[in-house]
Amino acid sequence: MPLTELVHYFNKRNQLACPSAPEQSFVIADGRVRARFGSMLLGTLFQPVMARDGGTVIGHEAHLEVLEGDAVGLSPQAVFLDARDDAELVHLDRLARTLHALNFLQERNQQGGFLALNVHPQHLRTVREHHGHVFESILARCGLTPDRIVLEVSDDGFEALPGLLRAISGYRERGYRIAIDNFGRHTSDLERLEALAPDVVKLDRSLIGHSGHLSLARKVMTDLVLEIRRLGGLVACQCIEHPLQLDVAQEAGVDWLQGYLFGQPAAGCQPIVKPRRSRAAA
Repeated sequence: MPLTELVHYFNKRNQLACPSAPEQSFVIADGRVRARFGSMLLGTLFQPVMARDGGTVIGHEAHLEVLEGDAVGLSPQAVFLDARDDAELVHLDRLARTLHALNFLQERNQQGGFLALNVHPQHLRTVREHHGHVFESILARCGLTPDRIVLEVSDDGFEALPGLLRAISGYRERGYRIAIDNFGRHTSDLERLEALAPDVVKLDRSLIGHSGHLSLARKVMTDLVLEIRRLGGLVACQCIEHPLQLDVAQEAGVDWLQGYLFGQPAAGCQPIVKPRRSRAAA
């Protein structure tokens, strides 16, 4: 479906789901989709996720970019402070993920890679059942399927475990992969992690250490990766900004790498390079 028709469809859909939303929640500018929320104009930035070799792009994480409004220059998390209630926050969360899916769809370099999207913690608390059902229908319109999506969920360790498990189970039943984000920032409870059984565990930036103080990080990272692997999950190390941090992550055996060393969030995706078929296999 042409981009203009998709944008028209999602504008109508947004009006039905949230009557207070503007008629033109989504607009096209210079071939990119933008979203309006309150006084803000929002865009998408993509940051590459690398394989453990540090040279192969396997997917991208989408980040919100505030292009206009009072939150310009602030973190994407600040956008959600403008939501007046839980219903509006859920609407904004879906708006952001729809925006990212539409922009991802336009990226010719993304073929074969995954798209990682953040789910706001309050969304998980507010929506009680059928997690992923609405977003699955959004993805279908964009020609994407849940198996191309990694949903990132933060766990501060204080959320009631049954509710979080219910949400994760609902997403997984629909084919999404689940990543626990920033593991080690608030909690490093391995028993809780085992119960959640995520597909991917993204280690918090504090665990990789600073480039000049990595001796402790080497020990912590190696032990933690072994434990997470024992539980059956992949391990991602984010916020890698220095070659020495990359050395630590690779020595620890992490599966995915992410950080400014490989690429800052940008408007376009980096190419996904598919493995070449050998002549013998052809």
